[in-house]
This record gives sequence, C-alpha cells and structure tokens, in this order.
Amino acid sequence: MLSIKQINTILNGRTVNVDEHNENNMINDFETIFHYVNSKQTAYFSPNKETWARFLGRGKGAADGNDMIKRDQEDIGLIITEKEVEGLKYPIPQIIIEDSVASIKKLAIHIRNQYTNPLIAITGSMGKSSTRMITTSLLQDYDVLENRGNNNVRGSIYGIMLKLIKNPDFAVVETSLNAVNYIEDTSVNLRPDVAIVTGIGAAHFSSFKSIEEIAKIKSRIFNGLSEDGVAIINGDTLFVDILKEQAAKHTQNVLTYSIATSSDADLTPEFIQYQKGAVRFGIQEHNTLQTYQLNTISSGMISNTLAALLALKKLNVTINADHLKDFQPFTKILNMKPIQTPHHQLTLIDDTHNASLPAMINAIKAFDTQTRFFKGNKIIALGQISDLGDKARDVHQELVPVLSESNADYILCLDNDLRPVVNNVKNKHISWYASKEMMFNDLRFLCNEDSVTLMKSSSGGTEFPEVARKLPHVLSANHMQYKHDDLFDEMRRIGQSYLIVDNETLEIDRAVNPRLSMTVDGLGPLIFYMYAMDEKVADTSRPLKEWGTNNKTFYTGRPMTTYELLAQVTNNPHPSVLYELSDRLFKNFANRKQYTRSVIEKYDLDPCVTINLTGRFMRKERQSYSVRDLYKIFTDYHHDLFRFGNTFIIGGDYKSGYMKGRDKTIIFTSYQDPERLKGLIKF
Repeated sequence: MLSIKQINTILNGRTVNVDEHNENNMINDFETIFHYVNSKQTAYFSPNKETWARFLGRGKGAADGNDMIKRDQEDIGLIITEKEVEGLKYPIPQIIIEDSVASIKKLAIHIRNQYTNPLIAITGSMGKSSTRMITTSLLQDYDVLENRGNNNVRGSIYGIMLKLIKNPDFAVVETSLNAVNYIEDTSVNLRPDVAIVTGIGAAHFSSFKSIEEIAKIKSRIFNGLSEDGVAIINGDTLFVDILKEQAAKHTQNVLTYSIATSSDADLTPEFIQYQKGAVRFGIQEHNTLQTYQLNTISSGMISNTLAALLALKKLNVTINADHLKDFQPFTKILNMKPIQTPHHQLTLIDDTHNASLPAMINAIKAFDTQTRFFKGNKIIALGQISDLGDKARDVHQELVPVLSESNADYILCLDNDLRPVVNNVKNKHISWYASKEMMFNDLRFLCNEDSVTLMKSSSGGTEFPEVARKLPHVLSANHMQYKHDDLFDEMRRIGQSYLIVDNETLEIDRAVNPRLSMTVDGLGPLIFYMYAMDEKVADTSRPLKEWGTNNKTFYTGRPMTTYELLAQVTNNPHPSVLYELSDRLFKNFANRKQYTRSVIEKYDLDPCVTINLTGRFMRKERQSYSVRDLYKIFTDYHHDLFRFGNTFIIGGDYKSGYMKGRDKTIIFTSYQDPERLKGLIKF
C-alpha cells in the first residue's frame, strides 16, 4: 500500500483537500475507469482526454476522465488528475499533475519495482486471451491479478501495473501488439518473470509489411526478461527460429511447446483424444501420465493449455488438472450451442471472437473433429479476416486447401476477400454471398436435424458477427417445412410467386407468396435493358464478337443490331447476347458496376440481385431477387419493358419476369412453366 503523501512524493504534484489529517490515508488499489471506484482505499487516475489521445492512442471520441466522476460520490480515496475536479460534494483528496500519461508510467514503474511475486506476460497473434484465462484457471487457489476483459493495449498495461499494489500471488498479463510496438515497448517496464508468445500469424497488415516483421515485434516481449527469466514459445508457429533467437538475447531459459506428439519440444502431449464438445490429452509428469480435459474442441486451446502448464511448471506451481474441467473461454470461442427449432434440434459453433489466419484454420480443423458426431448437414459459414491491408486476398487464399479438405457438406462465405477463395475451392458445395440476409435465408434450410454449423470471422470489419448473433433466433423462429434435399431446388420451389398488377393504376390486384418470393439467378439482363432505355441507345449494327459461349446460332461475326440484342434480352437471353450487349452499352467494368450500384440503391435492392454479368444460376455465386423487386422496377419501366413484345422473361430452368395482358400484367418468379400463369389474365 501507499499513502497519499507517498504517492504525491513520487508524482511531485500539487495537492487539493490534502492535509495532516488525511495525507497518511492508505491506497491499495487504482482505477482508470471511474465506474469501478467504490472504496476510500481506491485512487482514481483520471485519463486526460487530450494527453491520452496524443500519447496512448486513446480514441478522440473518448470522454475525459474528469467528466466521468460522480460529484456526489463519497467513497473515493484519491483523484489524480491534470485539472482540479470542482463541484465535489465531499472534500476528496486530489493530486494535480502536469502530464497524466507520464505520471501513470512513473507510478506504475515504481509499484512494479516493489512487486516481487511472479509475473507472466503473454502475447501472440492468436490465443493470448485464452492462454491467460487458462493460466488463471489453473491458479484459482491463489490470488491472481489479470487483465479486465481483453484490455491489453499500452494504457491498460500501465493500469494493470498500478494494481500490483495489491500484491497478488501471481500476475498474468496479456499484451497486444500495441503494447510492444515501435512506439513503445511496455515489456521493459512490465519486466515479466515468464514471457510467452502463443503464435505468429497473418494479421495487422494494415500497419505492418510482413508476418516476419510481426514476429520480430511480438518478440519484443522478451526485452523485459532478466537473465533468470523464462521465455516460452509455441514451437508450432511461424518464425519460431526468430522468436528463439530474440529470446536468447535476454535469457538462457528458452522453452518451446507443441501439440505434435512426435515433437522434440520441451512440452508435448502423449496423446490427444477428441470427444463431442470436449478434448482429452495426456502429459507425462515424473513417470506418471497426467490426463487433462477441456470443454472445447480446439487444438489451439490444447496449445494454449500447454503454454500455461509449461509456465507454471517453471514457477514450481503444483497443478490440479481438475481446475480445467469447468474452464470456459470467451463465449464466442468455438462455443457449441444446441438450438431447438419448431421441428428439430441442431448445433451452432460460434467462433466470432476474433480471427487471424491460424485461428481460422484452427477453427475449421476443430470443426472437422466434431462432424462424426452429427448426422445432419455439416456447414461452415465464414466472414473475412480483418486488418490484413493489401495482403488480404493473398492471406485468404491460404484457406483454399483447408476448406477443400474439410468435412463440410456446405460452405458459405461472406465479404469480398472470400470471393476468390470460393472460386478456387474444388469439389465442394461452396457459395459466395453478397449479403447476410441471403445467407440467413439459406442457413434456415441447411441447418437441418442434427446438423452442425461453424461460424467464424473477425469480430470487426465484417457484418458476419451479426449473422452469428442473430442466427440462433432466426432458426428458433423458423416454421418452414422443406421438401427437397437440394438447397437450390428447394429455393426454386419456395420462391414461386406472382403479382397481378393493373396496367392503368399500377396497383397490385393480387399477390401470391410475395414474402417468400426468390430466385437462384440474377437480374443482370434486366439491368442491361434498363440502361439501354435510360440512355435511349441508337439501333446500330455490328458483327457479334467472339465470346466463349458462342454457338451455331450466335456465332462470331454474325451481324446483329442493338435492337435485335435488346429483343433477345426480353426472351430468356443466350449468354453471348448479354456479353455482346454489355460490351456495346458500357465503356468498361467500372461503368457497368456504377450503374448497377445506382439501380440497387434507387430501388433498395439486396446486393445479391446481380452478381455475375449474365445473371445465370451458378452454385458458387448466390443470386436472388423477388417479385417485389420486379414490381419496383415495373412501376418506372412498364412501357419500355414491352417495346419488343408482351413478355419479358429471364432465367434458366426456372423463369421469372413479366407477361402483359390487355388490362393486367403478371409479375412472377421461379416458374418452370410460366405459360400456365397466362390463364390468370386476358391477353
């Protein structure tokens, strides 16, 4: 503990409400978040908004620390602040300092220098939070200080160092890249007794050039080790040699661990056994095989446990394997959750806590260990790995072999960086989605009786976490009864719908199944046609260019006018017609994309209404539009749509479009034989 007087001596500040009656009041805790201050032995270190933003990267939108103080709260031991806090109901002692960042560092270093119990520091591209939590779980018989949540940036590290004043039996501190980067390496002040690197992977490419550079930065955690300190490194990760080399500059105690039973690392399991929702593994200890069980399915979690075990062994801590039986990581780390729908039960595995490339590969492999326990569909749904900068496409491509070899029956991918991955995965039912709404639609069908679905993505930079968050509720409320086993056949069946619209008023006279209306192809042909109408293109003639889809009817060199192409578009157009029309209408891809985007925005359409140029059904590119989408366009183009006849029909095996009668128009989706609809109106 420190008295107010001692703290002020260290900080050399100006005091307010401090006199001979309270200067010896003892402080045994510090907080930088006022919400947690509730004792007269707790000091509140108020973060100055400008100073912390300038030196610690605190968001400019963050509130000033003084503004968070409740003026009528009495149970505050001390306030340390750059600006005197006025209007307090009680005479709370204050120390006024010039620079809150410099002061928190100074005080944190002083307190760290007085602390003599073991301190374990953990960093890595993945697994650092889990390794910390496993370590503290194994130390549950002791008083342990650890990060609050996963607050692991520079400011948080100094806040944790202040809390060492409580003199815990152990301190277990995870540090992010922010805390050991080129701006400042907090490890030299944190001075860990044991420093762990859990792994190096593709991440942070928006800030760093290569994985090797990331490895070198992460290795800075070893800078705070003494000669007697211990460096512990994941022997299965990238750039192990660099990590070991950097660690050896500070200590001779450099140890590794590995989940490979054949590895020559300092700690490896004798066996690993995957069970439903759990994993068992054995460690040889003093000629005795000690068995551990984790209620998780992740090999990465085994690796994190090995790191914790090795650290505690070096600190001569007696380990109780039972302490791991009830261990629970963050709720979104490969969390297996049973879901009861109105018709069946299924299982979701949520791993949207965060993602690096190794973490995503680990999640897919963990999923593979569980598929044999489920009889229904095995599904992988992915969002992107964020913060990869210009390396994003290349990093995501490394998922191709992992997904190709996975046990998944279906793979669903969101976000642009995963689209090339979908195109390169072979022999899998894999699809790319332009919107989370269409992914929800398909997951309703795919998550059948006794199915298992892995949901994996970064926690930010993608809409995918919203899929993981809402999917349990979407499935629980799904009363649909499905008939076909094939996704797209069933979506065609469900999606059959029509509207009957008055040609004069454009009002809907009758609507059949509009809520479930959908297709499995896109609106590309109609959008090209709309552009031609908007631009009032001239009817010129040109030979048909050479396209990969050309045949005896649409052959290279065939003279075709623009109007002939447009007439073809209105009647289930051949792909070569669409390639040719697009080439004539648009200057380039960017021009076509810009117009398509404007149509989507104008009519408030889902982005999945058009993915590929021709609109053709393709399993790898999930397209769909509804009868309501067609109606929105009809209200503006009802005259132009029928310039070449009384019908406008697009689609493959199942047709969608418009059929105009004398007084009414039928707008429809997903009919194999739309002719049977003609009896509904007069022609």
